[in-house]
Amino acid sequence: MKPEPYRLQRASYPLSVIVPTRFRDLDTLGHLNNVALGSFYEEGRAHLNRAAFPKEMRHESGLRMLIADVHIAYLAEAHYPGDIEVAAGVLRIGRSSYVIALALFQNSACVGACETVLVVTDENGAVEIPPAQRAALEGLKLKAKH
Repeated sequence: MKPEPYRLQRASYPLSVIVPTRFRDLDTLGHLNNVALGSFYEEGRAHLNRAAFPKEMRHESGLRMLIADVHIAYLAEAHYPGDIEVAAGVLRIGRSSYVIALALFQNSACVGACETVLVVTDENGAVEIPPAQRAALEGLKLKAKH
């Protein structure tokens, strides 16, 4: 996956969360390791999903968002100590699935990008995204290309 240039700009994303790096995230070369970077993307996905699918709605309806596919592009080294800003937005919305676009920023530089396909399910399998959540996802779309 090679992200389009607008995906490397913080201004393209409607949401973000700051995640501190940890010493245990280092690899033997002194960089944040790939597994640690994956956990930062998880924080961004969770932040977006909480915005679009409030806890009360998930518990009452029994809806779950399951990851179907993940693509990660490692663009630059990330370092400890320091914070990572995880930016998130919706790239595409289908009938029962949607794609979250994420990017990691450290010291204002984009160090990685990720796309995750999530499928909305209930106990019987994939279901159509409810209208209120579809509207919430629409409101979280990435900003137009710059």
